[in-house]
Amino acid sequence: MKLSIIKSKISLVLVIFTFIFVAGSCMAHLPRIIYTQKTDVQVLNPENSQAFYDELFEKPRNYFINSSSEFNLYLNILVPFSNYYGRYSANVYKIVDGKDYLIEFINGENNFTWQEFYENFDRDYYLKGPEFEKKLLPGNYKIEVFNTTNTGKYVLAVGKNEVFPILDSLSIYWILPTLKIQFFKTPVYEFILTPFGLVAVGVLMVTFLFIAFLFFIGGIIEKIKKIKKPMLLLTSSGMQDSKEDILAILPKPAEDVRIAHIITASKPEEDKFYMENDKVLIKEAGLNVEDIDIEGKNKTQLLNILESFDIIYVQGGNTFYLLKHIKLSGFDKVMKKLFRKGKIYIGVSAGSIVAGKNIVTAEWLGDKKPFNVGFMNYKAMNFVPYNIFVHYSDAFAELIKSKSKKEKKNLKILTDGEALFVYGKKITLVGNGKSIDPNNL
Repeated sequence: MKLSIIKSKISLVLVIFTFIFVAGSCMAHLPRIIYTQKTDVQVLNPENSQAFYDELFEKPRNYFINSSSEFNLYLNILVPFSNYYGRYSANVYKIVDGKDYLIEFINGENNFTWQEFYENFDRDYYLKGPEFEKKLLPGNYKIEVFNTTNTGKYVLAVGKNEVFPILDSLSIYWILPTLKIQFFKTPVYEFILTPFGLVAVGVLMVTFLFIAFLFFIGGIIEKIKKIKKPMLLLTSSGMQDSKEDILAILPKPAEDVRIAHIITASKPEEDKFYMENDKVLIKEAGLNVEDIDIEGKNKTQLLNILESFDIIYVQGGNTFYLLKHIKLSGFDKVMKKLFRKGKIYIGVSAGSIVAGKNIVTAEWLGDKKPFNVGFMNYKAMNFVPYNIFVHYSDAFAELIKSKSKKEKKNLKILTDGEALFVYGKKITLVGNGKSIDPNNL
């Protein structure tokens, strides 16, 4: 399900839940505007609490009730403060065979004291008039509201049961402001201070914050989706023996791929034929390659240089020399940023060893520290949770067998035809040859 659909559904549930809660706790009478209605009024569900806001225009107003069962009829007449001196009465008739039979006269005009009354629900003042309550038999009834001049504003409250359907509750948000302006002649902004107004503000704030939170989470999710998983191919001898595996992970056609050929490890070596030959093989495969030396550069410079390449191809040579300049330049930190941009790391020999936990295996292979390396620890870039042993042949079996179980536990061994393919946390041995377990040598 899309995030936008989830947002709308959750927000709707929140709003509906709030309306139901408020309707059950705040309402006194569900308001009905009838002062714009010229015809008689049909009162549905007369036992349910309703308030009919009306104005007489030189004739009485008739309300009709048709009930097929016995019901309790409660009536109360009120007037708004804007009609402070208005006084009203009502006749209750039972209709039998088309004739009206008076069953109650509710006198609010002669010798009745109207009491000032404040309604919390709509935050308005009324004068409360006469009340009537009686159990009535099934049938048809008419309530006639009038006064001596048949003019002015009044409110007829009907029923006592506070039952408020959700759609009627929602209508409050246009009815109350309308009543404020037209009926009570009070400022519409006072609606905000009513229980429903306060809830509306609260719901809007909660909904806004909730949607903002969802957008925030959605933004994070989208960013996470855009972050690429680290992809590495750690080879023993590069294009010489792992050409097919290298070409298999190209992110686009070979002629469009740019390779940053990191040659730093080869600098202390007298014989650089292996490096030059590997570069020739890269070009013959149709790839665009450029030599890059990380020595003497900082993180900013490296990032600016390398982010335009698709593959960072770290060549072999002296592992100690390479690791020294990885640490000095911050290449390892730059590479982590490049992984998030979808750049691919390919290691060759020393370039594979430095991608592991440490470079102790370079010492096993006979790598020597150049005079200008100086003291340094062996901690490598830790892109994979193993130490990498390259160029394996049976001649190294006794050497590896002699190592402690602890050293062999975190060791991956590669022959010249093998490579470790790393995608995220998944590590797979690829190439020609079988997996060599250092513990079974």
